[in-house]
Amino acid sequence: MKKITSVTVIALIAASATVLSYCSKQEMNDQTGTQKQEVKMSAEDISVLNKIVAFRDKVKFAKENPGYKSGETMTSDDAVWNLETMFNVSFGFPDEQYAKTKTDSAIVQIAINSNGEVSLDDVVVKYDEIIGLVTQYYYSSGFENKGFLLLDLKQGEITNGQMEISLRSVTGEKEDEWEPFGPDDYWWYGELKGDCEWTVGYLETDAAKKIQEAVMNNKPLVSPPPGYCFIYNSYDYIGLFGDEYENETGEKLIFYIENQTGTFTWDEKCLQPDEMNFHFFGEKEVIYNILPEELNKPSNWIFMECDIDGLQEWNPQTNKQCIHHNNTLTYALRYLAPIGILEPPIEL
Repeated sequence: MKKITSVTVIALIAASATVLSYCSKQEMNDQTGTQKQEVKMSAEDISVLNKIVAFRDKVKFAKENPGYKSGETMTSDDAVWNLETMFNVSFGFPDEQYAKTKTDSAIVQIAINSNGEVSLDDVVVKYDEIIGLVTQYYYSSGFENKGFLLLDLKQGEITNGQMEISLRSVTGEKEDEWEPFGPDDYWWYGELKGDCEWTVGYLETDAAKKIQEAVMNNKPLVSPPPGYCFIYNSYDYIGLFGDEYENETGEKLIFYIENQTGTFTWDEKCLQPDEMNFHFFGEKEVIYNILPEELNKPSNWIFMECDIDGLQEWNPQTNKQCIHHNNTLTYALRYLAPIGILEPPIEL
């Protein structure tokens, strides 16, 4: 087995042209990828959305009618907010993973009157100017697999009727192919024999423990809504032998090899980097996707901890010797509680 598959899902969300004036509901993914909770949009959510849509429609109308002068004005605060928010909504991908980032800065100016207001027509022109400027930064970033992270605008000094706007543009290099194990990660399947030469980590770790560490170090972190905390109870312990699940090509997601004689080769017992990564992602698939669905668990059934042991033993189900990663997975039910009702946890 020398294989790992990385899947990147890119969601394109189109905003409706109709301004929302009612409280709608949406399904929000919990960062585990499978847990879903229904989230009700707040009045503030709707207010922000309405502002974005209103400005978007004005920009669109101005572009479609280049000779039209609206005469409309807005405060300098609103102008900067609209420019920044509309740009990020239109071009930003803040939820991607970026291995590197590059920041570019500039100063742009916009006319402002004695009342601290700017013309909508000037704001529309400035929006196009900012698009052109940031686009230059984006394509000169030197990144191959790039994405735009954020645009940050700040009001500056006013001189001779011109207000400075400080611009900070951040471009990132995406890390879609991130993997926890590198080219030197050759680990013995189990028995705490360390690396494949039985030198590094001998009697302390092995491939099973390294995968366990990687799973725990990459647990999705979900923050409770402001003013609330999470509490957990009703712990579940799920035991897996390792031979339960496989991918579409028949490869075991969790490390498992069996034969009748009980004699295994060095290549079978030494997990190379691509095998380590394959089983890391296999563990995550089982933990976060397969088990919650197969066991028909509620959305607040949350993975807490795993213990993975690399063993050689008899499989009573198949009557064959095997080497495998035995899993003990811990889950719990998660609940939301207002802060202040319970005392916060303290160190033992």
